[in-house]
Amino acid sequence: MIRLAVATDDRETVRFGHFGDAEHYLIFDVDDAGVAHLVEERENDFTDEKLGLKTHNQPQKALMMLDFLGDCRAFVGHSMGDKNKMILQAGGVLPVALRRRDVPVEEAIAAALQALNTGGES
Repeated sequence: MIRLAVATDDRETVRFGHFGDAEHYLIFDVDDAGVAHLVEERENDFTDEKLGLKTHNQPQKALMMLDFLGDCRAFVGHSMGDKNKMILQAGGVLPVALRRRDVPVEEAIAAALQALNTGGES
């Protein structure tokens, strides 16, 4: 079983913007047959705005995300800062930055699984 976190604001598409500023994270368990099951939705209390951060890509934020979503093997979003991606990778998480608008959650899950299978970012 593989657990993934998908950044979203509307629960249907991947959030356009930084992963760490999504309103919600949809948590999926993917079974051995490759079927994703929504197991939880987590509200993000660690947005830059809520934390009072004025700049993106702060290392302390990546560490907060690792703690908050630490049970997930991949974080899927539109974009993530390079420093934060390195911190996530060092923490055993695969960052998957899709860099496209309006990506359906189902497509994001497929991209994460492909990245996990190939050992790299999609």
